[in-house]
Amino acid sequence: MSGAEKPRTGGCLCGAVKYELTGDAAKPMWTTVCHCLNCRRRTGSALYTASICPKEGFTITEGEDMLSTYDDTMTDSGEVLKRQFCKRCGSNMFNFSSRYPVVSISAGSHDDFEDWKPTLEQYCIHRADFVGKAAGVEKRYVESIEGELEKEEKTGTS
Repeated sequence: MSGAEKPRTGGCLCGAVKYELTGDAAKPMWTTVCHCLNCRRRTGSALYTASICPKEGFTITEGEDMLSTYDDTMTDSGEVLKRQFCKRCGSNMFNFSSRYPVVSISAGSHDDFEDWKPTLEQYCIHRADFVGKAAGVEKRYVESIEGELEKEEKTGTS
């Protein structure tokens, strides 16, 4: 089914930045809830939600000149992330990996966000106490997706 996915679109709050995902990029490799400290600060929230897609098939269709880039060199993983946001409205838009040919797209920017569901959580070691585990998630990583899985808590009596 490679390349057969329906194109997906999205954009920032003010509409200045728009993007399209076609081919394999239209179906994310995974969708994530990230609890790392930098994502918290980036979003001004307890977590970050994103679709991780191949760069091939990702196109900024409007407003590339409206994007500012911050090179985040202090990530938990040690990887440099290029974090992009809209200059006008401040919407968090994209992260680009220094190690992998992927783009991390802020999930709330998708035009079809109603259909978005996470498949994994990462940096659960930093999950805020008031945030529960995301429903339906297949994998929960203590730290990065290259590390160990979070142990499930046992419930019930023995």
